[in-house]
Amino acid sequence: MKTPILLAIILCLSFVSQRNYAQSKYGNATMDELKMTVYPLDTTASAVILLKKGDIRFVYNDLYGFQFEYSIQVKMKILKTEGLDWCNQQIVYKEQSRTAKEQINGLSGTTYNLENGEVVKTKLSKEFITDEDIDNKIKVKKFTMPATKVGSVVEYKYTLVSDFYYDLRDFSFQESIPVAYTYFEAKLPEYFNYNFNFQGYVKLKTEREPANEMFNIRYKDSNGRLQSENIRCTAELIKSEGRDIPALKKEAYLWTVNDFISKISFELKSVQMPYSMTQNMSNSWENIDNDILSSSFGSNMKKADLFKEEIAKGETTIERAKEIQNMVKYRVKWNDRRAASPGNLKDALKNGMGSSADVNFLLVNALQAGGFDAFPVILSTRGNGRLPISHPSITAFNYTITGVRIDTMMYFTDASAKYGDWNLLPEKCMVQRARIIKQNGCRWVDLSTISGGSVLKAGKFSFENSKYTGKVTDNRRGSAALDMKEIYYGHKDKDDFITTLARQTNCEIDSFSISGTDDTNAPLKIEYTQTSDMSLGDDFLYINPMLNKHIAENPFKEEKRVYPVEFDYLINYLQISDITIPEGYAVDELPQAAKLVLNDNDIILTYRFAQNGNQIKLHYQFQLKKLIFLPDEYEHLRDFYAKIVAKNSEQIVLKKISEI
Repeated sequence: MKTPILLAIILCLSFVSQRNYAQSKYGNATMDELKMTVYPLDTTASAVILLKKGDIRFVYNDLYGFQFEYSIQVKMKILKTEGLDWCNQQIVYKEQSRTAKEQINGLSGTTYNLENGEVVKTKLSKEFITDEDIDNKIKVKKFTMPATKVGSVVEYKYTLVSDFYYDLRDFSFQESIPVAYTYFEAKLPEYFNYNFNFQGYVKLKTEREPANEMFNIRYKDSNGRLQSENIRCTAELIKSEGRDIPALKKEAYLWTVNDFISKISFELKSVQMPYSMTQNMSNSWENIDNDILSSSFGSNMKKADLFKEEIAKGETTIERAKEIQNMVKYRVKWNDRRAASPGNLKDALKNGMGSSADVNFLLVNALQAGGFDAFPVILSTRGNGRLPISHPSITAFNYTITGVRIDTMMYFTDASAKYGDWNLLPEKCMVQRARIIKQNGCRWVDLSTISGGSVLKAGKFSFENSKYTGKVTDNRRGSAALDMKEIYYGHKDKDDFITTLARQTNCEIDSFSISGTDDTNAPLKIEYTQTSDMSLGDDFLYINPMLNKHIAENPFKEEKRVYPVEFDYLINYLQISDITIPEGYAVDELPQAAKLVLNDNDIILTYRFAQNGNQIKLHYQFQLKKLIFLPDEYEHLRDFYAKIVAKNSEQIVLKKISEI
């Protein structure tokens, strides 16, 4: 009976030890924390956040009015070399003008190390803090914690003071490393009515309760004397607490992990100051539409005169729309800055350089000058995350593309994309909810499947001088062509691309040619000869009939998955192989033909053979007809892919005729 009792004691001590880390206090490092070498709940973790606290409070400034203070405290333990990256931090903040800005106050930190049994503290000093300007409005304060190494305990804190009470900071309870304990509190005065959204799968203890707030306001009376008055109001207090939160890890086939990180975000719904009318903000999408149309965004939709000397009203066909887009893309290049709202379009046109919004708004106006029904379409890119479903949000948009209606057809393009074209969008723009902005009616549009891809790979294979040689043609259209063009130009040169292709096929590559790389909407065609060693003296020859394995290994290895599976785009992938059986050999075994179907034709795999004399033909087709699979569909999807991998690995067996 001693063994179970001893085991219970050990488990109890382990539990107490874990809770000690979870209840970590800021301003000190305990011996347990300094001696910790592994985080018990995730032994793979390179670091663990022992404590993360956030706090939002409103203050009143006599000069700037109401502001909010966003305070952060973080304490973490470095467990592995990779975890040292967490010792480099940055804070992004805005400074639009003297009366509309943010500033960082009270940035401080300490690194704790255990040396010769003694705790050594190293403070964060000015030499480890730098400031950078991203542009005229965005700034970054960067800092590196000093004296850090594996085993260090690191802590830092700061307060951001902001004039932008309409844009409260989000607070993330989860990170890409485990979080032992986290706590967030926000006290929101009755003057400011916010929608707030909790997202993520982590369970949090959350409370909402009424509270009181007081602000000291100083002013000069009619006699010029300085007066001070305490203003009391009601408030809402939000408190959230989390323990033992697992690391948020990236997974294959996920547009952005940010859609699933556990966090709280805010959107200002209305403002009502004492003795004033209620000022509504984002309480409906229709109000947001009106705000957008009445802002500089809307006024920039009415500048067709910029092209009055070059474009006249005429035939409204998609061919002419392509010509106008090519003209705009030739005149104005993208400066690699993403934006939802444009700057000065006249300057962008003059300088030949602009943001993504600048280029797309110029295209909208150029099309309108040509007589087209053109309009901007705003969205939140895949990497930025989905629009909140709990409430309208104008701040969630981060990108604008171009739309046009021709007869009954709708076409969309990102004019800043190098290889994009009408209804050929970059993957980042292929979202489920984008908003068409028009004076006579705004509405939603689903762009997630607007651009599909197709691949047709054909090869003729034969045996020559102990070599297995295939002449391959690879034709790609739509998103598949767009992807390959970006991959091709991502290499140093053509030879570098060929080297990669040879490595992927495990063959020598010769007679390589490629066409269609420079034409934005043209199909891409690649031709080459691939050769591998194959001895004809053996009694048996084993041949994989695939040109190259379409899916060599299962990307879905985990038994369970919390997040949905999100594919990039719908695709029709086809491989056709013609194989000439060498003289003196005959087919001993062919892989079994199969047709695999997932759910209601969500994915279809066709795998079949035909033999005519000494010719074998493989027809392999993979059709992805559904973009997103929910977690409860994951097990079936994983098993389906396991079957595809198995079919990709099956071989033809040829046997010497003399042995039959």
